Amino acid sequence: MAFNFQNNFSVFIYVCLLSSLFANHSMGSSPDFLVNGGGFTPALGTWYGDPHGAGSGGACGWADDVRSPPYSAMIAAGNSRIFLQGKGCGECYEIMCSREPYCSGNPITVTITDECPGACNNVPFHFDLSGYAFGAMANPGQADNLRNLGKVDIQFQRVPCNYGRTRIAFKIDVATNNNWFATRIEFADREGALQSVAIAPSGTQEFVPMNNLWGAVWVANIDPSFKGPFSFRLTSPTNAVVVARNVVPSGFVPGETYFSSVNF
Repeated sequence: MAFNFQNNFSVFIYVCLLSSLFANHSMGSSPDFLVNGGGFTPALGTWYGDPHGAGSGGACGWADDVRSPPYSAMIAAGNSRIFLQGKGCGECYEIMCSREPYCSGNPITVTITDECPGACNNVPFHFDLSGYAFGAMANPGQADNLRNLGKVDIQFQRVPCNYGRTRIAFKIDVATNNNWFATRIEFADREGALQSVAIAPSGTQEFVPMNNLWGAVWVANIDPSFKGPFSFRLTSPTNAVVVARNVVPSGFVPGETYFSSVNF
């Protein structure tokens, strides 16, 4: 939405509103705002990469997975208040624009899969969308014209993620070995992000805490006696818990993705 403040009082009210929203978002513990939504909030929208491209999962560790379902190129990079030093990886947002005649005014849903650093932090909230997702905000026949603008005022709100029948997946890091286990976790429903992860070897319910190395990458120091199939206990930011049992086999292949049978 384009903004046209008519007087200083309007500016004052707008600044107060944003200040309140910053406080809520930075705490990362307000489910009313972060999940259930407190209404739409103003932000800046841009796009990057190929005009019809899928963007990237780089800073979250998902690489080119964003091209395929369930992401299907509907992704965005967020500035610091959205990316949250990687804690925002996997969160889902409804985004819409209303600039005529380009924008449909209908919200699209995107997943945060990357970071938009630097100049993206010149405004309070900035979403740098894939070219494909940016065009999805347009009226029929206006996608290229909308992209030609380069940037547009948008509205956003946090919403629960819903990947349908897709279950939580574990993509094993190529550097994983007998002493160090690392996995990228993706497709978590509802809150999208994870507060904590623990791993258990075969034949035990004794879970070992993992560390969030960066983005959506979780790691654990192990030893050769720590054998699969591996189970994982996942905890969301609001303390919902699911356990993915025996999801990564003993003969796992680094670089491969293994799907569980659970989701939030």
